[in-house]
Amino acid sequence: MQRMKALARSYAYWPSMDTDITDFVRACQQCASVARSPPHSPPMPWPKPTAPWQRVHVDYAGPIEGEYYLLAVDSFSKWPEIVQTTRITSAVTVSILRGLFARLGMPATLVSDNGTQFTSAEFAEFCTSNGIEHLTTAPFHPQSNGQAERFVDTFKRAVKKIREGRGSMQEALDTFLLTYRSTPNRALPDQKSPSEVMFGRKIRTCLELLRPPPVRTPVPTSNDSKQPRSFHRDDPVYAKLHIRNGWKWVPGKIVEKIGDVMYNVWVENRRMLRSHINQLRSRMATDTTPKQSAGQVTSRQHSLPLDILLGAWNLPNHSPSTPTSATPPIAPRSVSVSSPEPTLIGSEPACASSTPRHELPVVPSTSSSSPTSTSTDFESAIEVEPMVELPRRSSRTRRPPVRFDPYQLY
Repeated sequence: MQRMKALARSYAYWPSMDTDITDFVRACQQCASVARSPPHSPPMPWPKPTAPWQRVHVDYAGPIEGEYYLLAVDSFSKWPEIVQTTRITSAVTVSILRGLFARLGMPATLVSDNGTQFTSAEFAEFCTSNGIEHLTTAPFHPQSNGQAERFVDTFKRAVKKIREGRGSMQEALDTFLLTYRSTPNRALPDQKSPSEVMFGRKIRTCLELLRPPPVRTPVPTSNDSKQPRSFHRDDPVYAKLHIRNGWKWVPGKIVEKIGDVMYNVWVENRRMLRSHINQLRSRMATDTTPKQSAGQVTSRQHSLPLDILLGAWNLPNHSPSTPTSATPPIAPRSVSVSSPEPTLIGSEPACASSTPRHELPVVPSTSSSSPTSTSTDFESAIEVEPMVELPRRSSRTRRPPVRFDPYQLY
């Protein structure tokens, strides 16, 4: 237009020459078809929502290694959701959004571009039935859905950085989401993180290990007068042992308490069980030794040394109450015992020894049936006083080796 005015002034002049040239150029169809775009108007921001998950912007990213990713961003809290899929049809899109809205609720407004999966009748029916206002942007004008478009670029760049030389796509996606949701955002008030604005709290990450552990407050007990059940170390109990689809009570013993209501129990089949107090019940410890009267205990104490001596000599043990003969017994004679297997000749052993000998009263039988029976009755008539003492257990304190200190011994 300016060049045509300058050229016309070089050769001619007429009134309203500039106006005529301007109107002629503006009416030229060929010039208008290839003209430059007008200057961009100032951006018009979306109305600011008043609560989380009121207006959600969605868009597809990809394909990345043959996979597509549906991105949804909350305009209030900047909370992102990314779902991986292999197809981007209307049915798949509706299925993904249905699961997403089941976790976070139905938004009031859903903003998307003009993709066929968003403009189909199936998607329109889904939004109408759930009370969602679906807004589509101007075709080929991604700036209208700038919230989703900008996040698509952020997602692609972050995934490339995370996957540089290590990790799978799913691992990179999880790492990106956790980091983005927990990082303070400058677009949010007080530079809070998306999780704080979305849920009112910070999500826990591995960086929380840099802080000291929180102090555990004791759980207040109920005012019920009934005292709760408890067990102590070495208490006999019955523990519930689960075997396949059933269970049974097995006797055991408390080893230690590992919590308020948890115990380690050592059961009869040499197993350690970790049981809740509801899986335990008290057991009365019973003594497996049969009870004896005082007379039986005294008789046992007196007969024990005789049993040991007769067993060493390989002599039969006859009850003292067995009648031997009606003839009065002969006065007892003393027999010296010097070895565990002596040969008796008369009233003294064949081999003499310089060691001290115990004098044992011998009452021979008067039966004269045969020499063999006389010898047997003579041997059975030996009565020994309880002079043999049992070996005494050492009272020395026994300690395990030092190398077992790091282990817990049962």
